[in-house]
Amino acid sequence: MRNEMAMYALKPVVSLPDTLHHSKPMYEMRNIHKERSRDDHTEAENKIVPDITEQVISFLKCPLPEYNLLEARQEKILAQLADLKKQVSTLCNLLKRTNQTAPLEICNKSQDTVVMPGVTVYLIINANPKMLPYSVLALQQVWMDTDIRIETYVHSSINEQIPSIEQSITQSPRKNVVNLQLIWKDVADLELVSGLRGYNITGEINFLRHLSRLISSHNYENSMCPENVNRIDWILDLCHSIRYQSTLKRKQELISLLVDKLNINSSDKKEFDIADIAVWSTIKQVFPKCPPKLEKWFIACEKRFYQ
Repeated sequence: MRNEMAMYALKPVVSLPDTLHHSKPMYEMRNIHKERSRDDHTEAENKIVPDITEQVISFLKCPLPEYNLLEARQEKILAQLADLKKQVSTLCNLLKRTNQTAPLEICNKSQDTVVMPGVTVYLIINANPKMLPYSVLALQQVWMDTDIRIETYVHSSINEQIPSIEQSITQSPRKNVVNLQLIWKDVADLELVSGLRGYNITGEINFLRHLSRLISSHNYENSMCPENVNRIDWILDLCHSIRYQSTLKRKQELISLLVDKLNINSSDKKEFDIADIAVWSTIKQVFPKCPPKLEKWFIACEKRFYQ
């Protein structure tokens, strides 16, 4: 490739001198690119490291009082953690041996053998005279270890004659005592008064649930058989739903679902639970006549609860 030469040379627009002359400033800074600092970094490091080493050695020889307190506190915490770990390990071993030696509970096994402490309960309920709480009468006959003491009062909203509730007389003192104040009042459904600032528990079924939970020996939720707990819960929910149905046909459809869950074939049934009481009271309050499929079971309940 050949070099080409321009015919006419162009004059530069601006021509700068080879060297620039600057005015001397008041304070001239040292050029770090041309001159090297006399102080070397290694010399500074050599001075710092011995100083730190001397401070550490002096601190180890004569530590501060705060450090001694902190060390003592740390040792105390470590000792407490070791003791806690030992206790947890002992408890785990004890629980493992208990689970291995504990016999399995059968669903049909009665829980009367379990020793429960006695309780004293004070309750207030509002009930309509047109819807007598039959479950209270039944509990007096079924819970033989519980003394249900009823005191009746009449609210100003009632102008009619109130029904009489016969209270069973106990011959011997019982372990549990339920002091029940029954107030006859014009209410849509039974109300359990929970307090001046609390909300009332509505419904006879919910009253039965609440009362069973207050007494451990009669709390069906303490059973080790999940099938029995689910069965009773299902029956109680259905009884509560029946009371709020608008037509008699719908109520009969729901009550027919209880046939398979109740022991209706045993007329001489000896033990009745809270589910039997709930269904029996629901039939007496809601239905003008007992359904044919439950007549035999209903007669057995009448004999047991009204003896």
